[in-house]
Amino acid sequence: MSYTKTIVCLANSRKLTGRCVAGKEWDGGAPGAWCRPVSGRDRGELTAERWYFRTWRDPQLLDLIQVGLVEPRPSGCQNENYLVDTGVRWRFAGRVAPRQLESGLDHPDGPLWMNGESTSGGLNDRVPAVIAEKQQHSLVLVQPELLTVTVNTEGADRGNARRRVRGHFSLATHDYVFAVTDPIVEKEILGHPDGFSSELHKPILCISLSEKFEMQNACYKLIAGVMRTAA
Repeated sequence: MSYTKTIVCLANSRKLTGRCVAGKEWDGGAPGAWCRPVSGRDRGELTAERWYFRTWRDPQLLDLIQVGLVEPRPSGCQNENYLVDTGVRWRFAGRVAPRQLESGLDHPDGPLWMNGESTSGGLNDRVPAVIAEKQQHSLVLVQPELLTVTVNTEGADRGNARRRVRGHFSLATHDYVFAVTDPIVEKEILGHPDGFSSELHKPILCISLSEKFEMQNACYKLIAGVMRTAA
């Protein structure tokens, strides 16, 4: 039997040809447990399932969403996953202000999952699958002092040139460079030439640990949602 959760949207990030939506349950005044609605597709990406009833609008960050769910559907390290009820349309239930997320912030005193492995363009952004799959969670909500967002072309030396947006930040004395999959930020930054950078002060970030990539036998840390708190 299906049921409904109201969540505050903290990510509506790019994933394959669809999206990955994640948020925290909302009890009317504060964020609670994580919820990542997923489809029945092999990688769980959402397409039309996520569009709002009647308006067919895409959820925005900080929206309150009423989501129809069938059951928990954990996968690897992604224990926050819930299978969506495709027979129940999502409903817009309001908005929250960034300051209302403060009680739901995580304050890590060590690395995010595990540090020490990096992709060619990242820093501390790769986790071997054998370690990732032992993790109890795959989502964190953090607020670094500064996020520097850059765009550059990567992979040209391997014959796979691609422009990629990355976010640079520090937490608990650890430095990170993660790929940004927030499509709003991506679109904004990709409009600039390689080497461009932009700074955001005290943003709230939804950080996600991806599912396992079989060929690489690894999972990747991603900036899935960027919420601005200052001009």
